[in-house]
Amino acid sequence: MIINNLIKLRQKLHMHPELSGKEFKTAELIKNELEKIEPDSIIEKFGGTGILAFFNASAPGTHKTLLFRAELDAIAVAEENEFAHKSQKSGVMHGCGHDGHMTILIGLASWLKHNRPDNLNICLLFQPAEENGMGAESVLNDERFTSLSFDHAFALHNLPGFTENEIFIRSGVFACASTGVEVCFQGRSSHAAYPEQGINPVNAVNAYIGSAEKLLEKFRDADELNKAVCTFIKMGELAFGISPGNAEIGYTVRAASDEGLKKGIDYLKEAVEHSRVLFEGNASFKQIEPFNATINDNFGSEIVRKAAKKRNIPVQILNQPFPWSEDFGEFRNCCPITIFGIGAGTNKPPLHSEMFDFNDALIETGIKIFSSVIEEFATSTR
Repeated sequence: MIINNLIKLRQKLHMHPELSGKEFKTAELIKNELEKIEPDSIIEKFGGTGILAFFNASAPGTHKTLLFRAELDAIAVAEENEFAHKSQKSGVMHGCGHDGHMTILIGLASWLKHNRPDNLNICLLFQPAEENGMGAESVLNDERFTSLSFDHAFALHNLPGFTENEIFIRSGVFACASTGVEVCFQGRSSHAAYPEQGINPVNAVNAYIGSAEKLLEKFRDADELNKAVCTFIKMGELAFGISPGNAEIGYTVRAASDEGLKKGIDYLKEAVEHSRVLFEGNASFKQIEPFNATINDNFGSEIVRKAAKKRNIPVQILNQPFPWSEDFGEFRNCCPITIFGIGAGTNKPPLHSEMFDFNDALIETGIKIFSSVIEEFATSTR
């Protein structure tokens, strides 16, 4: 498949984004593209809307199997670009570049059609629901997946703000663990003239924020990658005759390890207990959209470095993990994993920006590096 056709596919995907778990038309489009390439088999509705495509080794026998993954979903952001391929769905756009990641995997499928390795089986996974952290787990829990065996899984992510078409890799933690936290105080509303007849959570909210921020000082001081941000506070409405009864507080917590993340979560739980003494109502605590740390395998990271060198693609070794999270880390439950970044250009809008658009110049590089990874793995020993 020539690059111009892949660019047209990428832009078509960009025009028709779908949110996590609702990637029905996206999956159908991917399936149609794969059917043109004719892999050995295609499995639909994998972990929800996911698609799996298999390319068996060209030689008979028992061989290792590599998994390459791209994401299907888009994000709930209203696009402000005005080019011809801008999103046609109000309030939804491919603001993380998953349209480009999918296109690279379709390009890899086209390469595999004519370049199957003798001694490796290749599986291409188009995964749903990465953005809410539910997709990888859904795939892993699909009973059809549990019957499969993989020796290594690879993925990539485009990186705005980094030099175009350079590869960025590190062994160990590549992307931080994170979770959303929601704290709710349930009291009782009343007329604002008779606040004593209700249970207003204002003192509990004040106590919670004060206690949480004090406790989180220790968390933040322990590691520069430990971050905790209050993202949401809601209590009542702009209605001057009502004393509210309920309040909600949201935090996002990030850390370089799953253990570090747990400490941040524990501090936020402890703050709930501190605030209960000032509140006669009920308080609840829950995690939302948890992501484990994404930890790269040393051997796989070296394979990526060698693969890039073979294709004369510059490689940079990262000094520390990215602060954002990736549910690709969940695949460590089935095999070693390696994810790397491709620089999208230093002057490009950031991920999740209203002005973001995947840089089509990365498509060819993505295909080259993935195909070179396959060639390196085919001749490696482990």
